[in-house]
Amino acid sequence: MVHRSSFIVHRSVLAVLSGVLFAISFPNYSIAWLIFIAPIPLLLALTKSGGGWESFFLGWLSQFVAWLMMVPWIVRVMSHYGGLPYVTAFLLLIALCVILGLYGGMFGWLFWRISPRAAFRRWLLVPLAWAAVEYARTFVLTGNPWNLLAAAIVDYSPLIQFDRVAGPYALGILILLPATLLSWWISQRPRGMHATIVAGSVIIVSFVWWMTGVVAAKVIARPTDDPSIRAALIQPNISQEMRWNDANLLDIFGRMMSLTQEAVDRGAKVVIWPESTVPLSFATTDFYRRAVESLSRDHGVDIILGSVALDPQNPDRIWNAAFLVSAGRTIGHYDKMHLVPFGEYVPLRKMLFFANKLVHEVGTFAFGTKDTPLIGRLRYGPAICYEIVFPQIPRTQVVHGAEVLVTITNDAWYDGTSAPRQHLNQARLRAVETDRFLLRAATTGISAFIDPTGRIVEELPMNRQGTINATFQARHSTTAYVRFGDWFAWCACFAVIVAVARPRGMRDEG
Repeated sequence: MVHRSSFIVHRSVLAVLSGVLFAISFPNYSIAWLIFIAPIPLLLALTKSGGGWESFFLGWLSQFVAWLMMVPWIVRVMSHYGGLPYVTAFLLLIALCVILGLYGGMFGWLFWRISPRAAFRRWLLVPLAWAAVEYARTFVLTGNPWNLLAAAIVDYSPLIQFDRVAGPYALGILILLPATLLSWWISQRPRGMHATIVAGSVIIVSFVWWMTGVVAAKVIARPTDDPSIRAALIQPNISQEMRWNDANLLDIFGRMMSLTQEAVDRGAKVVIWPESTVPLSFATTDFYRRAVESLSRDHGVDIILGSVALDPQNPDRIWNAAFLVSAGRTIGHYDKMHLVPFGEYVPLRKMLFFANKLVHEVGTFAFGTKDTPLIGRLRYGPAICYEIVFPQIPRTQVVHGAEVLVTITNDAWYDGTSAPRQHLNQARLRAVETDRFLLRAATTGISAFIDPTGRIVEELPMNRQGTINATFQARHSTTAYVRFGDWFAWCACFAVIVAVARPRGMRDEG
Protein backbone atom coordinates (compact mmCIF):
# COMPACT_ATOMS: atom_id res chain seq x y z
CA MET A 1 0.00 0.00 0.00
CA VAL A 2 2.85 2.38 0.86
CA HIS A 3 4.54 1.49 -2.42
CA ARG A 4 1.34 2.27 -4.37
CA SER A 5 0.83 5.54 -2.47
CA SER A 6 4.33 6.70 -3.34
CA PHE A 7 3.59 6.16 -7.03
CA ILE A 8 0.34 8.16 -6.73
CA VAL A 9 2.27 11.01 -5.11
CA HIS A 10 4.85 10.82 -7.90
CA ARG A 11 2.13 11.07 -10.56
CA SER A 12 0.50 13.96 -8.69
CA VAL A 13 3.80 15.84 -8.68
CA LEU A 14 4.02 15.38 -12.45
CA ALA A 15 0.48 16.73 -12.83
CA VAL A 16 1.32 19.79 -10.71
CA LEU A 17 4.49 20.38 -12.75
CA SER A 18 2.43 20.28 -15.93
CA GLY A 19 0.01 22.85 -14.50
CA VAL A 20 2.88 25.16 -13.57
CA LEU A 21 4.34 24.91 -17.08
CA PHE A 22 0.94 25.65 -18.60
CA ALA A 23 0.55 28.76 -16.47
CA ILE A 24 3.97 30.27 -17.13
CA SER A 25 3.40 29.90 -20.88
CA PHE A 26 0.87 32.75 -20.57
CA PRO A 27 1.29 36.36 -19.36
CA ASN A 28 2.70 37.72 -17.16
CA TYR A 29 5.38 35.03 -17.41
CA SER A 30 4.95 34.65 -21.20
CA ILE A 31 7.51 31.87 -21.69
CA ALA A 32 5.47 30.78 -24.69
CA TRP A 33 7.68 27.93 -25.93
CA LEU A 34 6.93 26.02 -22.73
CA ILE A 35 3.39 25.36 -23.99
CA PHE A 36 4.87 22.76 -26.35
CA ILE A 37 6.26 20.70 -23.47
CA ALA A 38 3.80 21.62 -20.69
CA PRO A 39 1.49 18.62 -21.35
CA ILE A 40 4.31 16.04 -21.18
CA PRO A 41 4.45 15.53 -17.37
CA LEU A 42 0.66 15.16 -17.24
CA LEU A 43 0.56 12.71 -20.15
CA LEU A 44 3.32 10.60 -18.59
CA ALA A 45 1.43 10.56 -15.29
CA LEU A 46 -1.76 9.50 -17.07
CA THR A 47 -0.02 6.59 -18.79
CA LYS A 48 0.73 5.15 -15.34
CA SER A 49 -2.66 5.96 -13.86
CA GLY A 50 -4.42 3.24 -11.91
CA GLY A 51 -7.90 3.90 -13.30
CA GLY A 52 -10.54 6.36 -14.44
CA TRP A 53 -10.92 8.21 -11.15
CA GLU A 54 -7.19 8.66 -10.71
CA SER A 55 -6.90 9.90 -14.30
CA PHE A 56 -9.69 12.37 -13.64
CA PHE A 57 -7.96 13.57 -10.48
CA LEU A 58 -4.59 14.02 -12.21
CA GLY A 59 -6.14 16.03 -15.04
CA TRP A 60 -8.12 18.11 -12.56
CA LEU A 61 -5.06 18.75 -10.36
CA SER A 62 -2.98 19.91 -13.31
CA GLN A 63 -5.54 22.44 -14.49
CA PHE A 64 -6.47 23.55 -10.97
CA VAL A 65 -2.85 24.59 -10.46
CA ALA A 66 -2.69 26.22 -13.90
CA TRP A 67 -5.81 28.33 -13.30
CA LEU A 68 -4.68 29.27 -9.81
CA MET A 69 -1.51 30.75 -11.31
CA MET A 70 -3.16 32.29 -14.39
CA VAL A 71 -6.06 34.20 -12.81
CA PRO A 72 -5.00 35.30 -9.29
CA TRP A 73 -6.11 38.81 -10.28
CA ILE A 74 -9.69 37.76 -9.55
CA VAL A 75 -8.90 38.17 -5.84
CA ARG A 76 -8.01 41.83 -6.34
CA VAL A 77 -11.18 42.55 -8.29
CA MET A 78 -13.43 40.94 -5.69
CA SER A 79 -11.68 42.47 -2.68
CA HIS A 80 -10.77 45.93 -4.00
CA TYR A 81 -13.88 46.64 -6.09
CA GLY A 82 -16.37 44.12 -4.75
CA GLY A 83 -15.74 44.98 -1.11
CA LEU A 84 -15.22 41.37 -0.04
CA PRO A 85 -12.73 40.45 2.68
CA TYR A 86 -9.46 39.27 1.16
CA VAL A 87 -9.83 35.79 2.65
CA THR A 88 -13.34 35.44 1.22
CA ALA A 89 -12.14 36.60 -2.19
CA PHE A 90 -9.29 34.09 -2.09
CA LEU A 91 -11.68 31.27 -1.17
CA LEU A 92 -13.89 32.22 -4.11
CA LEU A 93 -10.84 32.07 -6.38
CA ILE A 94 -10.14 28.57 -5.07
CA ALA A 95 -13.76 27.59 -5.77
CA LEU A 96 -13.53 28.96 -9.32
CA CYS A 97 -10.30 27.07 -10.00
CA VAL A 98 -11.85 23.88 -8.60
CA ILE A 99 -14.65 24.24 -11.15
CA LEU A 100 -12.38 25.12 -14.07
CA GLY A 101 -10.14 22.22 -13.13
CA LEU A 102 -13.03 19.88 -13.93
CA TYR A 103 -12.29 20.37 -17.62
CA GLY A 104 -8.80 19.06 -17.00
CA GLY A 105 -10.39 16.19 -15.12
CA MET A 106 -12.55 15.44 -18.14
CA PHE A 107 -9.44 15.34 -20.33
CA GLY A 108 -7.77 12.93 -17.90
CA TRP A 109 -10.81 10.67 -17.94
CA LEU A 110 -10.97 10.78 -21.74
CA PHE A 111 -7.29 9.80 -21.86
CA TRP A 112 -8.05 6.76 -19.72
CA ARG A 113 -11.06 5.82 -21.85
CA ILE A 114 -9.11 6.22 -25.09
CA SER A 115 -6.44 3.94 -23.61
CA PRO A 116 -3.58 5.11 -25.86
CA ARG A 117 -1.18 2.59 -24.32
CA ALA A 118 -2.79 -0.03 -26.53
CA ALA A 119 -1.65 1.31 -29.92
CA PHE A 120 0.24 4.24 -31.40
CA ARG A 121 -2.68 5.38 -33.53
CA ARG A 122 -4.73 5.90 -30.38
CA TRP A 123 -2.15 8.38 -29.14
CA LEU A 124 -3.18 10.55 -32.07
CA LEU A 125 -6.59 10.90 -30.42
CA VAL A 126 -5.08 12.60 -27.37
CA PRO A 127 -4.78 16.09 -28.96
CA LEU A 128 -8.31 15.66 -30.31
CA ALA A 129 -9.54 14.97 -26.78
CA TRP A 130 -7.94 18.21 -25.58
CA ALA A 131 -9.58 20.14 -28.43
CA ALA A 132 -12.96 18.61 -27.60
CA VAL A 133 -12.60 19.69 -23.97
CA GLU A 134 -11.58 23.23 -24.97
CA TYR A 135 -14.59 23.39 -27.27
CA ALA A 136 -16.87 22.26 -24.45
CA ARG A 137 -15.34 24.89 -22.16
CA THR A 138 -16.36 27.55 -24.68
CA PHE A 139 -20.05 26.79 -24.15
CA VAL A 140 -20.71 24.83 -20.94
CA LEU A 141 -21.77 26.78 -17.81
CA THR A 142 -22.10 30.08 -19.74
CA GLY A 143 -18.78 29.42 -21.49
CA ASN A 144 -15.21 30.38 -20.62
CA PRO A 145 -12.71 30.11 -23.51
CA TRP A 146 -10.17 32.22 -21.62
CA ASN A 147 -6.56 31.21 -22.38
CA LEU A 148 -7.12 28.50 -24.94
CA LEU A 149 -3.84 26.81 -25.87
CA ALA A 150 -3.64 28.86 -29.07
CA ALA A 151 -3.44 32.13 -27.11
CA ALA A 152 -0.07 31.13 -25.66
CA ILE A 153 1.74 31.38 -29.01
CA VAL A 154 0.37 34.65 -30.42
CA ASP A 155 3.90 36.06 -30.60
CA TYR A 156 4.92 33.25 -32.97
CA SER A 157 3.32 34.84 -36.01
CA PRO A 158 4.05 32.05 -38.54
CA LEU A 159 2.52 29.42 -36.26
CA ILE A 160 -0.76 31.21 -35.57
CA GLN A 161 -1.59 31.68 -39.27
CA PHE A 162 -3.13 28.18 -39.25
CA ASP A 163 -5.80 29.72 -37.03
CA ARG A 164 -7.45 31.21 -40.13
CA VAL A 165 -7.86 27.71 -41.59
CA ALA A 166 -9.57 25.79 -38.80
CA GLY A 167 -9.77 28.02 -35.73
CA PRO A 168 -8.12 28.03 -32.31
CA TYR A 169 -9.17 24.49 -31.36
CA ALA A 170 -7.35 22.99 -34.36
CA LEU A 171 -4.36 25.20 -33.59
CA GLY A 172 -4.40 23.73 -30.09
CA ILE A 173 -4.18 20.25 -31.63
CA LEU A 174 -1.02 21.22 -33.51
CA ILE A 175 0.46 22.68 -30.32
CA LEU A 176 -0.28 19.51 -28.36
CA LEU A 177 0.84 17.05 -31.04
CA PRO A 178 4.64 17.24 -30.41
CA ALA A 179 4.15 16.77 -26.66
CA THR A 180 1.85 13.83 -27.31
CA LEU A 181 4.31 12.07 -29.59
CA LEU A 182 7.24 12.76 -27.26
CA SER A 183 5.22 11.32 -24.37
CA TRP A 184 4.54 8.23 -26.49
CA TRP A 185 8.26 7.97 -27.21
CA ILE A 186 9.23 8.24 -23.53
CA SER A 187 6.57 5.84 -22.26
CA GLN A 188 6.78 3.20 -25.02
CA ARG A 189 10.49 3.45 -25.92
CA PRO A 190 9.95 2.42 -29.56
CA ARG A 191 12.78 1.18 -31.71
CA GLY A 192 13.52 0.63 -35.36
CA MET A 193 11.72 2.02 -38.37
CA HIS A 194 8.52 2.87 -36.46
CA ALA A 195 10.35 5.33 -34.23
CA THR A 196 12.23 6.83 -37.17
CA ILE A 197 9.05 7.38 -39.17
CA VAL A 198 7.31 9.10 -36.25
CA ALA A 199 10.29 11.34 -35.50
CA GLY A 200 10.63 12.26 -39.16
CA SER A 201 6.92 13.00 -39.42
CA VAL A 202 7.06 15.38 -36.45
CA ILE A 203 9.99 17.25 -37.98
CA ILE A 204 8.31 17.50 -41.38
CA VAL A 205 4.95 18.64 -39.96
CA SER A 206 6.65 21.26 -37.78
CA PHE A 207 8.71 22.56 -40.71
CA VAL A 208 5.70 22.75 -43.03
CA TRP A 209 3.62 24.42 -40.30
CA TRP A 210 6.28 27.09 -39.77
CA MET A 211 7.11 27.73 -43.43
CA THR A 212 3.52 27.92 -44.65
CA GLY A 213 2.88 30.38 -41.83
CA VAL A 214 5.86 32.51 -42.87
CA VAL A 215 4.61 32.67 -46.45
CA ALA A 216 1.00 33.26 -45.41
CA ALA A 217 1.95 36.11 -43.06
CA LYS A 218 3.89 37.88 -45.83
CA VAL A 219 1.08 37.48 -48.36
CA ILE A 220 -1.63 38.58 -45.92
CA ALA A 221 0.35 41.63 -44.83
CA ARG A 222 0.34 43.04 -48.37
CA PRO A 223 -1.97 46.05 -48.77
CA THR A 224 -5.13 45.65 -50.81
CA ASP A 225 -6.53 47.99 -53.46
CA ASP A 226 -8.99 49.49 -50.98
CA PRO A 227 -8.32 53.08 -49.87
CA SER A 228 -6.50 53.60 -46.59
CA ILE A 229 -8.47 54.95 -43.65
CA ARG A 230 -7.12 56.79 -40.62
CA ALA A 231 -8.47 55.77 -37.24
CA ALA A 232 -7.84 57.03 -33.72
CA LEU A 233 -8.07 54.74 -30.70
CA ILE A 234 -8.65 56.85 -27.59
CA GLN A 235 -7.18 55.76 -24.25
CA PRO A 236 -8.21 58.37 -21.64
CA ASN A 237 -6.63 56.58 -18.64
CA ILE A 238 -9.64 56.99 -16.36
CA SER A 239 -9.63 54.79 -13.27
CA GLN A 240 -12.69 53.08 -11.81
CA GLU A 241 -12.52 55.32 -8.75
CA MET A 242 -12.61 58.40 -10.97
CA ARG A 243 -15.62 57.09 -12.91
CA TRP A 244 -17.53 56.35 -9.71
CA ASN A 245 -17.14 59.91 -8.41
CA ASP A 246 -19.92 62.09 -9.84
CA ALA A 247 -17.78 65.18 -9.31
CA ASN A 248 -15.52 63.96 -12.14
CA LEU A 249 -18.31 63.50 -14.69
CA LEU A 250 -17.78 66.72 -16.66
CA ASP A 251 -13.99 66.34 -16.49
CA ILE A 252 -14.27 62.86 -18.03
CA PHE A 253 -16.61 64.11 -20.75
CA GLY A 254 -14.32 67.05 -21.49
CA ARG A 255 -11.26 64.82 -21.68
CA MET A 256 -12.93 62.50 -24.20
CA MET A 257 -14.12 65.36 -26.38
CA SER A 258 -10.69 67.02 -26.28
CA LEU A 259 -8.85 63.82 -27.24
CA THR A 260 -11.36 63.22 -30.03
CA GLN A 261 -11.00 66.77 -31.36
CA GLU A 262 -7.21 66.37 -31.44
CA ALA A 263 -7.60 63.10 -33.34
CA VAL A 264 -9.88 64.51 -36.04
CA ASP A 265 -7.63 67.55 -36.39
CA ARG A 266 -4.89 65.07 -37.33
CA GLY A 267 -7.10 63.57 -40.02
CA ALA A 268 -8.82 60.65 -38.28
CA LYS A 269 -12.02 59.51 -40.02
CA VAL A 270 -12.84 56.79 -37.49
CA VAL A 271 -12.58 57.34 -33.73
CA ILE A 272 -13.00 54.55 -31.18
CA TRP A 273 -13.82 55.26 -27.53
CA PRO A 274 -13.46 52.57 -24.84
CA GLU A 275 -16.29 50.76 -23.07
CA SER A 276 -18.66 53.07 -21.12
CA THR A 277 -15.98 55.69 -20.49
CA VAL A 278 -18.39 58.55 -19.79
CA PRO A 279 -20.69 57.43 -16.93
CA LEU A 280 -23.83 58.76 -18.63
CA SER A 281 -26.48 57.26 -20.86
CA PHE A 282 -25.53 58.39 -24.35
CA ALA A 283 -29.01 57.87 -25.80
CA THR A 284 -30.88 59.83 -23.12
CA THR A 285 -28.38 62.57 -22.16
CA ASP A 286 -29.02 65.35 -24.67
CA PHE A 287 -25.87 67.46 -24.25
CA TYR A 288 -23.67 64.36 -24.47
CA ARG A 289 -25.32 62.97 -27.60
CA ARG A 290 -25.56 66.34 -29.37
CA ALA A 291 -21.90 67.17 -28.73
CA VAL A 292 -20.72 63.87 -30.22
CA GLU A 293 -23.12 64.11 -33.17
CA SER A 294 -22.00 67.68 -33.85
CA LEU A 295 -18.35 66.67 -33.87
CA SER A 296 -19.14 63.79 -36.22
CA ARG A 297 -21.10 66.06 -38.59
CA ASP A 298 -18.55 68.89 -38.64
CA HIS A 299 -15.59 66.63 -39.40
CA GLY A 300 -17.20 63.78 -41.34
CA VAL A 301 -15.99 61.23 -38.81
CA ASP A 302 -17.44 57.96 -37.53
CA ILE A 303 -17.35 57.65 -33.73
CA ILE A 304 -17.92 54.36 -31.90
CA LEU A 305 -18.40 54.66 -28.15
CA GLY A 306 -19.55 52.50 -25.28
CA SER A 307 -22.58 53.33 -23.15
CA VAL A 308 -25.70 51.76 -21.72
CA ALA A 309 -28.73 51.40 -23.99
CA LEU A 310 -32.23 51.63 -22.52
CA ASP A 311 -35.40 49.84 -23.59
CA PRO A 312 -38.02 52.58 -24.28
CA GLN A 313 -40.83 50.19 -23.31
CA ASN A 314 -39.13 48.97 -20.14
CA PRO A 315 -36.81 51.43 -18.32
CA ASP A 316 -35.48 48.63 -16.11
CA ARG A 317 -34.15 46.76 -19.15
CA ILE A 318 -30.67 47.94 -20.15
CA TRP A 319 -27.88 46.71 -22.39
CA ASN A 320 -24.13 47.19 -22.37
CA ALA A 321 -23.83 48.71 -25.83
CA ALA A 322 -21.55 50.16 -28.49
CA PHE A 323 -23.09 53.14 -30.31
CA LEU A 324 -22.14 54.30 -33.80
CA VAL A 325 -22.39 57.99 -34.68
CA SER A 326 -21.88 58.66 -38.40
CA ALA A 327 -22.49 61.76 -40.53
CA GLY A 328 -23.84 63.57 -37.48
CA ARG A 329 -26.47 60.95 -36.65
CA THR A 330 -26.64 58.13 -34.14
CA ILE A 331 -27.00 55.20 -36.54
CA GLY A 332 -27.67 52.52 -33.95
CA HIS A 333 -26.06 50.36 -31.32
CA TYR A 334 -24.74 46.85 -30.85
CA ASP A 335 -25.74 45.20 -27.57
CA LYS A 336 -23.31 42.91 -25.79
CA MET A 337 -24.37 39.31 -26.34
CA HIS A 338 -22.09 37.44 -23.95
CA LEU A 339 -22.29 38.95 -20.48
CA VAL A 340 -19.89 38.37 -17.60
CA PRO A 341 -21.48 36.09 -14.96
CA PHE A 342 -21.90 37.79 -11.55
CA GLY A 343 -20.52 41.01 -13.05
CA GLU A 344 -23.25 41.90 -15.53
CA TYR A 345 -25.91 39.37 -14.61
CA VAL A 346 -26.60 36.58 -12.12
CA PRO A 347 -27.00 33.17 -13.80
CA LEU A 348 -29.73 30.90 -12.44
CA ARG A 349 -31.02 33.89 -10.52
CA LYS A 350 -33.95 32.08 -8.88
CA MET A 351 -31.70 29.31 -7.63
CA LEU A 352 -28.84 31.63 -6.64
CA PHE A 353 -31.06 34.22 -4.98
CA PHE A 354 -28.37 34.79 -2.36
CA ALA A 355 -25.73 35.76 -4.94
CA ASN A 356 -25.02 39.47 -5.10
CA LYS A 357 -22.95 40.84 -7.94
CA LEU A 358 -19.43 41.56 -6.84
CA VAL A 359 -19.14 44.92 -8.58
CA HIS A 360 -21.63 47.33 -7.10
CA GLU A 361 -21.84 49.84 -9.94
CA VAL A 362 -22.76 47.33 -12.66
CA GLY A 363 -26.45 46.80 -13.22
CA THR A 364 -28.31 43.71 -14.35
CA PHE A 365 -27.87 43.82 -18.10
CA ALA A 366 -30.01 42.14 -20.72
CA PHE A 367 -28.45 39.92 -23.37
CA GLY A 368 -28.06 41.37 -26.85
CA THR A 369 -29.67 39.43 -29.68
CA LYS A 370 -28.35 40.98 -32.92
CA ASP A 371 -24.87 40.00 -34.09
CA THR A 372 -24.83 42.17 -37.21
CA PRO A 373 -22.26 44.89 -37.98
CA LEU A 374 -22.72 48.60 -37.32
CA ILE A 375 -22.82 50.33 -40.72
CA GLY A 376 -21.42 53.81 -41.25
CA ARG A 377 -18.42 54.80 -43.33
CA LEU A 378 -17.50 51.09 -43.02
CA ARG A 379 -19.13 47.92 -41.77
CA TYR A 380 -17.79 47.56 -38.21
CA GLY A 381 -17.80 44.25 -36.34
CA PRO A 382 -18.01 45.19 -32.65
CA ALA A 383 -17.21 43.10 -29.58
CA ILE A 384 -17.45 44.49 -26.06
CA CYS A 385 -14.80 43.53 -23.50
CA TYR A 386 -15.00 39.82 -22.53
CA GLU A 387 -16.82 38.93 -25.76
CA ILE A 388 -13.62 39.06 -27.79
CA VAL A 389 -12.37 35.82 -26.20
CA PHE A 390 -15.19 33.94 -27.97
CA PRO A 391 -14.06 33.10 -31.53
CA GLN A 392 -17.64 32.66 -32.70
CA ILE A 393 -18.69 36.31 -32.17
CA PRO A 394 -16.21 38.09 -34.51
CA ARG A 395 -16.57 35.25 -37.00
CA THR A 396 -20.34 35.81 -37.16
CA GLN A 397 -19.81 39.55 -37.57
CA VAL A 398 -17.57 38.91 -40.58
CA VAL A 399 -20.05 36.40 -42.02
CA HIS A 400 -22.54 39.28 -41.94
CA GLY A 401 -20.15 41.58 -43.79
CA ALA A 402 -17.90 43.27 -41.21
CA GLU A 403 -14.88 44.89 -42.89
CA VAL A 404 -12.96 45.71 -39.71
CA LEU A 405 -13.20 44.45 -36.13
CA VAL A 406 -13.64 46.86 -33.22
CA THR A 407 -13.36 45.87 -29.58
CA ILE A 408 -13.96 48.29 -26.73
CA THR A 409 -13.08 47.36 -23.18
CA ASN A 410 -12.50 48.60 -19.66
CA ASP A 411 -9.63 46.66 -18.08
CA ALA A 412 -9.11 49.21 -15.31
CA TRP A 413 -10.39 46.56 -12.88
CA TYR A 414 -7.21 44.56 -13.47
CA ASP A 415 -4.56 47.27 -13.17
CA GLY A 416 -1.16 45.84 -12.29
CA THR A 417 -2.10 42.24 -13.16
CA SER A 418 -1.64 39.87 -16.08
CA ALA A 419 -5.31 40.08 -17.12
CA PRO A 420 -5.05 42.97 -19.64
CA ARG A 421 -2.22 41.27 -21.55
CA GLN A 422 -4.02 37.91 -21.53
CA HIS A 423 -7.15 39.68 -22.79
CA LEU A 424 -5.24 41.43 -25.58
CA ASN A 425 -3.51 38.25 -26.74
CA GLN A 426 -6.84 36.55 -27.28
CA ALA A 427 -8.06 39.50 -29.35
CA ARG A 428 -5.05 39.01 -31.64
CA LEU A 429 -6.31 35.54 -32.58
CA ARG A 430 -9.64 37.01 -33.68
CA ALA A 431 -7.82 39.20 -36.22
CA VAL A 432 -6.08 36.15 -37.68
CA GLU A 433 -9.21 33.99 -37.81
CA THR A 434 -11.19 36.61 -39.71
CA ASP A 435 -8.39 38.25 -41.75
CA ARG A 436 -9.43 41.66 -40.47
CA PHE A 437 -7.68 44.63 -38.89
CA LEU A 438 -8.69 44.93 -35.24
CA LEU A 439 -9.04 48.27 -33.46
CA ARG A 440 -8.95 47.96 -29.66
CA ALA A 441 -9.69 50.89 -27.34
CA ALA A 442 -9.27 50.35 -23.59
CA THR A 443 -10.02 52.82 -20.81
CA THR A 444 -6.66 52.50 -19.04
CA GLY A 445 -4.95 50.12 -21.48
CA ILE A 446 -3.91 48.08 -23.27
CA SER A 447 -5.22 49.79 -26.42
CA ALA A 448 -3.84 48.30 -29.62
CA PHE A 449 -3.92 48.38 -33.41
CA ILE A 450 -3.65 44.79 -34.69
CA ASP A 451 -3.16 43.73 -38.30
CA PRO A 452 -4.72 40.63 -39.96
CA THR A 453 -1.67 38.50 -39.15
CA GLY A 454 -2.20 39.08 -35.41
CA ARG A 455 0.77 41.43 -35.16
CA ILE A 456 0.48 44.42 -32.83
CA VAL A 457 1.31 47.40 -35.03
CA GLU A 458 1.07 49.81 -32.10
CA GLU A 459 -0.09 49.67 -28.51
CA LEU A 460 -0.48 51.97 -25.52
CA PRO A 461 0.63 50.46 -22.20
CA MET A 462 -1.44 50.49 -19.03
CA ASN A 463 -2.03 53.73 -17.14
CA ARG A 464 -1.01 56.08 -19.93
CA GLN A 465 -3.27 58.64 -21.57
CA GLY A 466 -2.94 58.87 -25.31
CA THR A 467 -4.19 58.07 -28.78
CA ILE A 468 -3.13 55.44 -31.30
CA ASN A 469 -3.26 56.77 -34.84
CA ALA A 470 -3.86 53.78 -37.09
CA THR A 471 -3.98 53.57 -40.87
CA PHE A 472 -5.82 50.50 -42.14
CA GLN A 473 -7.89 49.17 -45.01
CA ALA A 474 -11.31 47.59 -45.13
CA ARG A 475 -11.01 43.90 -45.98
CA HIS A 476 -13.48 41.64 -47.75
CA SER A 477 -11.70 38.28 -47.88
CA THR A 478 -13.20 35.15 -46.33
CA THR A 479 -10.99 32.73 -44.44
CA ALA A 480 -11.72 29.03 -44.18
CA TYR A 481 -12.57 29.53 -40.52
CA VAL A 482 -15.08 32.26 -41.33
CA ARG A 483 -16.61 30.13 -44.08
CA PHE A 484 -16.82 26.81 -42.24
CA GLY A 485 -16.61 27.74 -38.56
CA ASP A 486 -15.64 25.19 -35.91
CA TRP A 487 -15.76 22.19 -38.24
CA PHE A 488 -12.46 20.86 -36.94
CA ALA A 489 -13.66 21.03 -33.34
CA TRP A 490 -16.81 19.13 -34.30
CA CYS A 491 -14.70 16.46 -36.02
CA ALA A 492 -12.52 16.18 -32.93
CA CYS A 493 -15.58 15.77 -30.71
CA PHE A 494 -17.01 13.09 -33.02
CA ALA A 495 -13.73 11.14 -33.15
CA VAL A 496 -13.37 11.21 -29.37
CA ILE A 497 -16.98 10.13 -28.80
CA VAL A 498 -16.53 7.18 -31.15
CA ALA A 499 -13.28 6.18 -29.45
CA VAL A 500 -14.76 6.46 -25.97
CA ALA A 501 -17.91 4.57 -26.93
CA ARG A 502 -15.97 1.45 -27.90
CA PRO A 503 -15.61 -1.13 -25.11
CA ARG A 504 -12.19 -0.99 -23.46
CA GLY A 505 -11.48 -4.57 -24.50
CA MET A 506 -11.86 -3.66 -28.16
CA ARG A 507 -9.65 -0.60 -27.68
CA ASP A 508 -6.92 -2.65 -26.04
CA GLU A 509 -6.96 -5.03 -28.97
CA GLY A 510 -6.76 -2.12 -31.45
